[in-house]
Amino acid sequence: MVAEILHKKKLLAPKLRFKEFNESWKSVKLGDIGSTNGGLTYSPNDVVEDENKGVLVLRSSNVQDGMISFHDNVYVNCSITEKDLVRENDILLCVRNGSKNLIGKSLLIKKEHVGFAFGAFMAIYRSDSNQFIFHFFKSAKFYKQVHEHLGATINQITGKSLNSFKLLIPALPEQKKIASFLSAVDEKTQLFTRKKELLEQYKKGVMQQLFSGNLRFKDDNGNAFPKWEEKRICEISEKKSSNIAANAIAENIGDYKIYGATGFLKKVDFYREEEPYISIVKDGAGVGRTLLCDAKTSVLGTLDIIKPIVSVDLYFLYSLLNSIDFVKYTKGSTIPHIYYKDYSTEKIQLPYFEEQKKIANYLSIIDNKIEIVNKQITQTQTFKKGLLQQMFV
Repeated sequence: MVAEILHKKKLLAPKLRFKEFNESWKSVKLGDIGSTNGGLTYSPNDVVEDENKGVLVLRSSNVQDGMISFHDNVYVNCSITEKDLVRENDILLCVRNGSKNLIGKSLLIKKEHVGFAFGAFMAIYRSDSNQFIFHFFKSAKFYKQVHEHLGATINQITGKSLNSFKLLIPALPEQKKIASFLSAVDEKTQLFTRKKELLEQYKKGVMQQLFSGNLRFKDDNGNAFPKWEEKRICEISEKKSSNIAANAIAENIGDYKIYGATGFLKKVDFYREEEPYISIVKDGAGVGRTLLCDAKTSVLGTLDIIKPIVSVDLYFLYSLLNSIDFVKYTKGSTIPHIYYKDYSTEKIQLPYFEEQKKIANYLSIIDNKIEIVNKQITQTQTFKKGLLQQMFV
């Protein structure tokens, strides 16, 4: 009987834990150890343009990867009470949104965020265990409960539902140890993310200088290259269409890559293009996104194929297309699309082929650095996901 009881106690603990802890975890509901509060309701008339005349209202668009993003701010000037403002260590989470995938995304409020309000589609959770609970809110177990409690007609979870969510929780010393370790992993991800942002900003600035002709390369002897020529996209490239539908390759398996709007899709048993090429999303989500595609691959019908027809370096053409603002060529409100006949009239300055190669090589080095950081972000996120799966069972 004693052995059976001990066995049951062992089950109330995750597979992965720090070796200095061996006490059983407790099964609790969020409402047992904390409280949930709804956000501020305001009208369009309360919104002000001048941030100095209002209070920032945090909404789902401000919550990005566990951090606050300030790219889509709303300020209001209305009656705001203490309960409408966030406090340090509050967990802010989205409880209502048009997209189910956004319900439950969360943010741990830091000292510098104190004094911000939060909107009606948001909620805050407060408890003495928030440093630990925040990581539970990132776990698969939490999101499973979110989707089990979504409203039948509206994508939302209520405060009552949230308070009913179950989890295993250790004593406070183990909570702190786990939270500290997982927060260190998050900080590493954030550092990589910031590094990626800086590299992307640098690349954007370099491209502006390069394609405007303000920044020029010299040949291997230190001499200036010939003057650039004005061309149109249609004078240096050609477009091919694809008629491959996604549902037509659902069961197809092989050795050759096929690309969709977001990049590599899967491998199939055929290919349409013998040489490397550029593809561009011509309609739907991501319209105007370009991809550099490998030899012996194919693309879905939602993408066009772009190839150079004169002495144009492929990577240079790819970078050149990335510098074009396709918004001005986008048509259609329901399903946006672009046409080659429109954007191919864009005037560009074409360098001598050897200078193109130098530009392409320089930009590819930056792209490679960005890709390395991307992989570091993915690896760290995968590591964190594995930890959460084993710590929150």
